[in-house]
Amino acid sequence: MNDDTPRTDASPSRSAATPRSGFVTTAAGTVGSQNLAPLNANNIRVLSDRGLDVERLVMLGVGGSDRLHGNCIGIPYIERGVRVQTKYRTLDVDKRFTQDVGGKSVLWNGDCLLDDTLAHHPVIITEGELDAASALQAGYQRVVSVPSGAPPSATDGMGTRYAFVEEMLARTKRCREFILAVDGDDKGACLLHDLALRIGRARCKFVTYPRGTKDLNDVLREKAEQGVRDVITTAQWMPVSGVYTLDQLPPTPHQEAFSTGMVGMDDHYKVRRGDFVVVTGIPGHGKTSFVTEVCCRLAFEKKLRIALASFENDNDDALRALRSFHGQRLVKDMTADQIAAANEWIASQFVFVRPVEDDDNTMIDLDWMMDRAAACYMRHDIDVLVIDPWNELDHVRPPDVTLTEYVGLAIRRIRRFAKTFAVHVIVVAHPAKMQRGKDGKTPRPSLYDISDSAHWANKPDLAIVVHREDFTNNVTEIAVVKSRNVRRIGRPGTVKAIWDDERTRYTIADEAKLV
Repeated sequence: MNDDTPRTDASPSRSAATPRSGFVTTAAGTVGSQNLAPLNANNIRVLSDRGLDVERLVMLGVGGSDRLHGNCIGIPYIERGVRVQTKYRTLDVDKRFTQDVGGKSVLWNGDCLLDDTLAHHPVIITEGELDAASALQAGYQRVVSVPSGAPPSATDGMGTRYAFVEEMLARTKRCREFILAVDGDDKGACLLHDLALRIGRARCKFVTYPRGTKDLNDVLREKAEQGVRDVITTAQWMPVSGVYTLDQLPPTPHQEAFSTGMVGMDDHYKVRRGDFVVVTGIPGHGKTSFVTEVCCRLAFEKKLRIALASFENDNDDALRALRSFHGQRLVKDMTADQIAAANEWIASQFVFVRPVEDDDNTMIDLDWMMDRAAACYMRHDIDVLVIDPWNELDHVRPPDVTLTEYVGLAIRRIRRFAKTFAVHVIVVAHPAKMQRGKDGKTPRPSLYDISDSAHWANKPDLAIVVHREDFTNNVTEIAVVKSRNVRRIGRPGTVKAIWDDERTRYTIADEAKLV
């Protein structure tokens, strides 16, 4: 028998039954301003018209009352066999409610949660007692109702309205499934939100009612007990972000992996929208030149649009590098027509992110950077974003956040931008100061040498170290040291290159040699 399938001989748990009339004494005295009378003919007629089993309601302690005059009933609330509250309601079209002053706010039929024989059943929570009675009548035994109906709006704070939840959760620690059968209206949606927030969405299901009905008692009246069972057995898990079954998995958009156009690099580094790449290396060893060349080749050969946030080079330096690449010679050797052609290309393919130099009050922090990154995407439809270098941003973190936590959160934010907008993001990050070895040479840094956090080694999709061990032979090692997807974007390996000052680009000296 499945947990959510009612027993054919289902009846309310023994602990839920109370005498049909009279009040119960407690240690503090009596609760209830009056005894409940037997249900009168009008009570019975309306309850029967609702499809409810009147005899079962009597077993649950429901009785007649003149508390609100008119066609009124009293519904006792029992805790561990003792009546601690009574709710009074009319059965007329204009429903009116009241309850005992000083009564305790507990779940209606809450004692069923004390029955260990029902521990494997889901807990069904309704918005009203007659809805809970409808589920009991349909064969479910672990059914409760909230004491005060639905709130007018959803509340994120705990407050006193939901004081009963803590006791309920203490009684249901092993319960993996709560079915929230609240009303199908705006107030019911608020109650659904509040209960799921406090119970935990991962443990909650919600129900969908047939057209023309809004609660379980409506369903009982229109479609009898089987209709109620159909509603409950088809309850669906509340969605939890990031958790999917096979048929729910959102399709992953295919992103082309572009060649950088650099000979020997394709085996190790292909550019794919949505990836986050870290490039590191000792200052002066050529990492900015490498990143600039990759971007220029992508802009020239693949027509990708590039946003450059370069904080160490001024405007003239940045434009000089781009013009030289386009002209394949130093700017001083370019003609006016060549410079004009280069400028036209730069205007069509590049966007520049620059702080306002004369605004000393502007904090060039991560918020500032990501706001500009979003603007570059929305207004210029960029494919690649370069942040060079990370260390030049103003890194202001809250006092209760460690440096490692801050870097982790910052990288997560950058990665989210890359994935959300399908932008290839390259972050250039300096390592901490490296010490020379006994041979007088500075060793090649690792990702763990990047200042501030090991997250730089753990979080990127691909990571590159640019290093020039010997300046006498001018050979630069471009080492891909990490790749999350070796089949799509390249496997770790090293390419040796020589910087060509005249043509302002790298010439590959030793193709695709594996580390």
